Amino acid sequence: MSGRASSALIAALWLLLAGCEREAVPVPAISASAASVGKSSALPSPEPLSSPSPVASGETVGLAGIRYAPRDDCAAAPGWPAFRKALVSAIRARDGAALAALASPDITLDYGGGSGIEELQKRLADPERQLWAELGAILPLGCAVEGGLAAMPWVFWNVPDDVDSYSAMVVTGDDVALLDSPKGKDKGNVGWFIVNIDPMDYNPDARFTPARLDNGDKGWVETAKLRSLLDYRLIAEPKNGKWQITAFIAGD
Repeated sequence: MSGRASSALIAALWLLLAGCEREAVPVPAISASAASVGKSSALPSPEPLSSPSPVASGETVGLAGIRYAPRDDCAAAPGWPAFRKALVSAIRARDGAALAALASPDITLDYGGGSGIEELQKRLADPERQLWAELGAILPLGCAVEGGLAAMPWVFWNVPDDVDSYSAMVVTGDDVALLDSPKGKDKGNVGWFIVNIDPMDYNPDARFTPARLDNGDKGWVETAKLRSLLDYRLIAEPKNGKWQITAFIAGD
C-alpha cells in the first residue's frame, strides 16, 4: 500500500472513531432545580383542557387563568359586620330610607356630577334603573379593603394592572363551561376567570358570548354568567366612627 493510500485509510478510520465517540456521549438530564428555574421565568404551561383541577382563588388553573372567586376581606374591619348586616337588610327590603341612612350625604352616583342622598333615593325609586337589583347582585361578590376603604365586589380592587377593564369580564360562578361553540362541547371550567370579549359585538340578550382567555384559547360562555369589571360597585369608608357608603357607581 502506498504512503498516500495509507494516510487516507488512517484519516478515514480516525473520523469514523471520532464520530462514534460523539454519538456515544450521553446528554445530561435536566435537574429538578434547573427545571423549576426555567418555569419561573416563563409563563406556566396550561393543564389539559379536559380536566382542570379545582384550586383556591388566586392560583393558576387548567385553562389559562387565575380564579377571582369572591373573598370577604372586610369582615375583620371594626364595625363592618354591623354595617353589612344593615346593608343586606335594607337591600332585601328595598328600603330606600334605610339605605340612605347608611350613605354619606355627598355619596357619588356617577361621573357626571350625580350625588347626594336625595338623588340616591330618586334613582332607587326609578324602575328603569333597577338599582335594587344591582345592589342585590353585588352582595354575594365579596368585599376588598384598600387604603382603609371597602369595595364591593371584591374583584374590583384585585384586577391585574395589565387587564383592559373595557373588554374584560369576570365569569361569575364556581362551575361555568367554556364551550367550543354555542351549545357545543365543554372545553373546561372557567368559573371566576377573567375573560376578554369584544365590547363592540357584545349583546347582553344573547344566550352565549364569544370569549378569549389570556393564553389565546377561545370559546363561548353563557352571557348571564358574565359581569363587566366596570359594572356597579359600592365603596364605603369609616366616617365619624361608622361605615358610610361614599359611592355607588358604574363605569370609569
